[in-house]
Amino acid sequence: MEIYFTISTVAEIICFLTGVICLYKDSEASWKLLCFYLLLVCSIEMTGMHMWKVLHKQNSLLYNFLLVFENLMVSYFFFYLFKAYKNRLNWLIIWLVTFSISFTSEMIYNHMNSFAFKTVIAMSVVFVIASLYFYYLILKDEQFRRLSHYAPFWWVNGVLFFYFGSTACNVLFDYVLTDTTNITGTIRYYIINILNIILYSCWSYAFLCRYRLRMSQHSS
Repeated sequence: MEIYFTISTVAEIICFLTGVICLYKDSEASWKLLCFYLLLVCSIEMTGMHMWKVLHKQNSLLYNFLLVFENLMVSYFFFYLFKAYKNRLNWLIIWLVTFSISFTSEMIYNHMNSFAFKTVIAMSVVFVIASLYFYYLILKDEQFRRLSHYAPFWWVNGVLFFYFGSTACNVLFDYVLTDTTNITGTIRYYIINILNIILYSCWSYAFLCRYRLRMSQHSS
């Protein structure tokens, strides 16, 4: 049973449970949708580990399936956050079409036998830019916000750290990996675990901020 519980999967499960506790009465469906996404992430992670460690089968197709939902969820949530400032539906449509073309092309090129790494890099760059744009919108906003209690800010923080860090890690280590596979593989593993902890810690705190906001609104 312990093979299913790693640093990353434990962080995902804690984040999912935090989301369920904090968001089940949330008035915004967009925030509740994150709980269903996290449930999917936990389920696929467990299934992927079972396929790899128990059945000794490739699980890249499973993670490609998750990649599609990951892109849909994060892209939609950015659209939801941007909508508070300006409707960016055209940006969302253009990006989803671009992602679909990139993902489909890579799957055809690889004969669906490997993970879509190039599409992941492109997706990560887009999410980093979207995160920075959100910071820009906050800076321009005349409304005072206490960022330490502002849930969208912490959700975006997690996204920025994770996608910037994982992209830099993958690009850098792919350059060195041929010479010191064991060393770089181990270092990459620990870095990805740290990035997962940062991502799901930020998201968990964002859920807690939403809960506090709802409680303060009820008490006022």
